[in-house]
Amino acid sequence: MEITRYKNNPVLTANDVSFCVNSIFNAGAVKIENEYLLLCRVEMPNGRSSLLTARGADGKSFKPELKPLLTPEQHGPCKEFVEWGVEDPRITPLEGKYYITYTGYSKYKPLVMLAETDNFRDVNILGPITVPSNKDAAIFPEKIGGYYWKIDRPTAEERHDMWISRSPDLLHWGHFRVLQEPESGSWEQDKIGLSSQPVKTDEGWLMLYHGVRGFGISSIYKLGVMLLDPEKPWKVIGKSRYPILSPQLDYERVGDVCNVVFSCGWIFENDGEVKIYYSGADTNICLATTTVDDLLARCRDK
Repeated sequence: MEITRYKNNPVLTANDVSFCVNSIFNAGAVKIENEYLLLCRVEMPNGRSSLLTARGADGKSFKPELKPLLTPEQHGPCKEFVEWGVEDPRITPLEGKYYITYTGYSKYKPLVMLAETDNFRDVNILGPITVPSNKDAAIFPEKIGGYYWKIDRPTAEERHDMWISRSPDLLHWGHFRVLQEPESGSWEQDKIGLSSQPVKTDEGWLMLYHGVRGFGISSIYKLGVMLLDPEKPWKVIGKSRYPILSPQLDYERVGDVCNVVFSCGWIFENDGEVKIYYSGADTNICLATTTVDDLLARCRDK
């Protein structure tokens, strides 16, 4: 099965938000009982981002809330780390709560923040779980070997690799390992980063990731899929040979940042369908569908 774009894309644009925003994009996704929920990045008129919830009944139509769920001003003693915005959330259901990893941006460069919620109406901000410069993070939805696990993408000079680490309590992280490097001479040669929260399948932990390749003075962002060992998540046991989604249509090629497809979340349905929520050109939120079987097959393709 090919990745299928929803015929009525985009599912959300700035015109759908009840207050003034420059754009809406890069949404974490979760399904709670029969409700689909997107936690979207909205860029405000001052150029700084907040996180806004949108809810829907069918996974295709969404209604944004009347005000943001999470803003820089809510961060109290952590505010200096998010003064320039909170961005790009990923959502992980874990032990009866929902954990949100997101990027805090400030003069100190990006770092990963962690918050928890029961209902996406009240949020408890736990604080930074990395130092700068780091982003593109998500937590696994269960303990493995007695530890919590996290994937992120630190930046070290010219390096843009994905790393994995573990924690006894979600706040203190160690046992750092390089998970995956960009593949030279390919569509992902300049940098890679985690896109979706990992999801457990019969064959291992499945996750979306993005790859970036520069062309002249610009770059092109595409999506791939990767499979990690179920018991040793620092081991990559398969990955897509080719991108599974690339900028092709006008709403993916033209916008605030041209030639970008970028995801922060997906939803696995009981019948094996996978809904991938992605943004085109940092300007909207779109939907594409596929199946678990298709994604696993792509990870086996040599």
